[in-house]
Amino acid sequence: MPLMGDRRTALILLLILCSVLVSFPEMGIVKAEPKTIVVPDDYTTIQEAIDNAVADDTIYVKQGIYHENIGIAKPVSLIGEDRDSTIIDGAPSEGYRVPISIKCDRVNISGFTLRYGYAGIQIGEVKFCSISGNKITGATFGIRSFKSSSNNITENIFESIGLGSAIRLEHATQNLIHRNYISSCVEGIQIMQSSNYNTVSENTIVNCKDPGIRLQNSDWNTVTRNTIKNSGVGISIYIANNNFVQNNNFVDNIMEVAADEWYARQWGYGYSLNSWKENYWSDYNGTDNDGDGIGDTPYIINEVNQDNYPLMEPMESYVIPEFPSWIILPLFLAATAFALAVRKKRLHNSSKPSNQLL
Repeated sequence: MPLMGDRRTALILLLILCSVLVSFPEMGIVKAEPKTIVVPDDYTTIQEAIDNAVADDTIYVKQGIYHENIGIAKPVSLIGEDRDSTIIDGAPSEGYRVPISIKCDRVNISGFTLRYGYAGIQIGEVKFCSISGNKITGATFGIRSFKSSSNNITENIFESIGLGSAIRLEHATQNLIHRNYISSCVEGIQIMQSSNYNTVSENTIVNCKDPGIRLQNSDWNTVTRNTIKNSGVGISIYIANNNFVQNNNFVDNIMEVAADEWYARQWGYGYSLNSWKENYWSDYNGTDNDGDGIGDTPYIINEVNQDNYPLMEPMESYVIPEFPSWIILPLFLAATAFALAVRKKRLHNSSKPSNQLL
């Protein structure tokens, strides 16, 4: 009989355990709701705030100069109070430094001046990140992206980027580079080393020493509605095929397009083949007898490439508007509140018992 009692007790405990396990999905998983952490109020350094944040938190950084090397390895939003006076300084006297390194998917950065260092922002093997509304100056590279995809680099200002380029993609695919303003840099935008299927659109690049846009060993990219002005070369092509170049302004550059590829052809490569359409070339000397705004004769790029529909007048260039700094945090707080409301509604609806036939 004692053995029978032990079996009955074990069976009851097993039934209780099964009941708990079955009902567990209906209990829901309690998750920490996203919050806003303020620097320096909550933590004195940006890195300390990031280290104590959880996924989807917003780190709001007040005006000031922060001498930090920041590594971001969790999906958070890093927001500066004011683009021009919230500064992360890469300290040029201290060798290889990067003000911000992104090491995680779904990171958002906005509202900072990033100065000095090897790169203002470095992105490595991540996706779905957004970098917008920042100013980057005095670094070797502005933003350097390596093996990263589906990221957005939009509405940033780059000034006096030396040796490297304002934006450089390496082995990076399906990224958007949109409405950035690049001035007085060595190079503007480099799409290199099998960086395919990227979109470069509505950027303004002025007074750069070398190419405004460089396509090298990269295919199937779209370059559209950009303005490259007063630079060494408007656009440079080197072993880059099936790229789509349309509706750009190439204005008063020393050379509007460099596509001779002499060195590559010495090694057996042919000319790269790309699609050129309806660009404005300031050195085009053709006529427009029918007055349709399109040149009557093609703009010749090299032996196998030409723009058959060169524009007679440049299109309007994009200039980054002034964005009031006070609106950045309210916008993020409103978006966070909306997301929380949707989440609560879904949890509430999922907790309701379903109607059953009796």
